[in-house]
Amino acid sequence: MRSPGSLRRSALALVTFVAISAVALVAPRGQAAHAAIPADTVLGEGGGAMVPVMDKLLQNDGANLTPEFGSYTDVNNDAAIADFVGSAPNTFNADFAVTERPLTAAEVAKAKANGRSFAYVPFAASPLAIVTLVPDSSYQGTTTINANQYCEHIPLTLTEVAQIFGFDASDPLQSWGDPRIQCSTPGTTADATPISLWANDDPTMENSVLMSFLDSTTASKALFQAGLDNAQKGANALTTDVTPSELWPYAKPSIPGGDQNLIGKVIAINPQTNAPSTEASLLTLGAALPVASVWTGDPLSGVVWNLPTAAIQNAQGAFVAPSAASAAATEGEATLAATADPTTNNLVTFNASASDATAYNASLMLQSYLVVPLNGLPAAKATALAQFIRYAVGGKGQADIASLGGAPATKAMASADLAVAQQLDQEAASAPTTTTTTTTTAGGSSGGSSTSGGGASSSGDASATSGSNLAFTGANPFPIFVSGLALLAAGEMSRRLIKRRAARR
Repeated sequence: MRSPGSLRRSALALVTFVAISAVALVAPRGQAAHAAIPADTVLGEGGGAMVPVMDKLLQNDGANLTPEFGSYTDVNNDAAIADFVGSAPNTFNADFAVTERPLTAAEVAKAKANGRSFAYVPFAASPLAIVTLVPDSSYQGTTTINANQYCEHIPLTLTEVAQIFGFDASDPLQSWGDPRIQCSTPGTTADATPISLWANDDPTMENSVLMSFLDSTTASKALFQAGLDNAQKGANALTTDVTPSELWPYAKPSIPGGDQNLIGKVIAINPQTNAPSTEASLLTLGAALPVASVWTGDPLSGVVWNLPTAAIQNAQGAFVAPSAASAAATEGEATLAATADPTTNNLVTFNASASDATAYNASLMLQSYLVVPLNGLPAAKATALAQFIRYAVGGKGQADIASLGGAPATKAMASADLAVAQQLDQEAASAPTTTTTTTTTAGGSSGGSSTSGGGASSSGDASATSGSNLAFTGANPFPIFVSGLALLAAGEMSRRLIKRRAARR
């Protein structure tokens, strides 16, 4: 007869087993085996820049996608494209991708070799914002800091941006209290807080666009180069190559997991309320970081952040902050490619010498595309994607995008996008009930979390930072509910077994 201690150990083992199984049900992808994704889920992947936009669009259009479910997962830009172009003939890990850059020639060739043709759908644009978490002179070093105590819309020229992210040996810009830095609010000055550079550790177009901006003149490029050279002396640079890249060249501090984790780390988002902290000790005061501006206003639809952002000088000499209006003004002067080749058709080029003085600096714009397959999708998925495009470029979708501070598609872009939607309708009409295309679990190329539902998205690797993540949004609560019941059942079984054994003694 087994002893009570042995029985207790067996019961504990049972509880542990069930607990581990429960964690496997809800753990983000990359921490456990790939979870099964319902066959009627239209799987989308991309980087972190458009998570707020995709979340809002999918949620608001969810009822119209039925019987399909729309899903978007932030796995980073490059991993999303890799999953879209496929790993083998007729084997793809994403039904559509969201990207802020065109596919490379190698990626196009791989998609073709794997049997996938595609089209670009330019549906939204976001300014690249430089968040400046800089207290103004009203802040006296107290334990808390209020939103109105930040130096809002610091006007910055290209040279000053290069001095912040680079190094000027003759006159280094190292503190926000430097006389060259001004607050836009009359009567206030910037607090003498040291400048702290933060960036995304994942491959992102936010990194690449900022590096391109820093490289845009000989003088700014020299300052950027000096900054990397100086950082390498302290082992704080991954490279001294200033060639624009999706990988940020400075080693510290950079945060993996996309824009969401980066912002959460710097401004200490409360995971229960999604509101930025007001505790000065939890904030990285003095930080400067590049993020898509759709993350700076009301990204979670309900808790307004209004993060302080720099006003960047544009081609007309005006200092303009990122906003829906300034983004739309820049988008309005962009050109749209019209070619017979779908791999170059519908690509957007911003006008670097835009004449609108209210436009955001064109060199710091992020154009986002849906990349959709023109063959191989089941009829229901092709129909759902066509519907989603129509929603995104329609009145309600455009309002969703503008509410987050982005620029919706122009009339020319919307017309081109609707033509792609018609192609998807034709694909649906000719699609057999089954196809040779195998769509596996989303995100096969990268870690990160995945959700699916009537319109859902998720962002980043939840383990990337400790205590700084945003509250998880768009998740399917069913696995958590099931795992909770399993744990309760295991505990009750263990209690009864121990009680029964005690009664027999």
